[in-house]
Amino acid sequence: MSEQTITKPRPQVVPVTWAPSQTGPCARCHQQTCRYGHGGNPLCKPCQQARQEQLART
Repeated sequence: MSEQTITKPRPQVVPVTWAPSQTGPCARCHQQTCRYGHGGNPLCKPCQQARQEQLART
C-alpha cells in the first residue's frame, strides 16, 4: 500500500476592497477579510458559503 498525504487547499487570495482598519482574520480559516464596520463578517466569503451549505444539509 502506498501512503497518500491529504493536503488542505489553500484559500485563494482575495483583493482587499475595504479599509485597513476593517481588516481582521476569518474566524474559520484565518484569511484576512472585512471583519469590522459596514459589511463586516467574522467569516470570509468562501467560509460563509461553506457554512451556508453545511446549514442546508442539516
